[in-house]
Amino acid sequence: MALPNTPDGTVKMLFSLIGEAAALRMMDMKNFGGGRFDFPKSELGLGAQTFAALAEVVGMANAQRLCKHFGGECLYIPNLSQHYREERNRRIVTAYNAGSTVRELMREHEITDRWVHHILKTTDMSEANRGLQESLF
Repeated sequence: MALPNTPDGTVKMLFSLIGEAAALRMMDMKNFGGGRFDFPKSELGLGAQTFAALAEVVGMANAQRLCKHFGGECLYIPNLSQHYREERNRRIVTAYNAGSTVRELMREHEITDRWVHHILKTTDMSEANRGLQESLF
């Protein structure tokens, strides 16, 4: 079975298999995001603990669906930290353009004034109005 070889391909596949909410929980750094995940072939036997951990995050039916699709395979689960950082940066630029000061932005986002200036200088606002799912694809 050919697995998606890019983070975007993995995100699309997870969204289609288990839905957006469960996929986002799975990709959270507190769960499985940012690392490889060995999908058990079933919920019994050697993979029982791994299956239980997966089911706790995405639900029993979704865990079964994932194991049926990826059972015995290892898949890199992307994390969304880059996406969240880009969204934060777009919010900072939007707030600045709407009248917020650098000082207000640095306090609100707990970053330095130099970093706010860097964000204002380098953030691409061409996709500022796109939603989470669109920007992941």
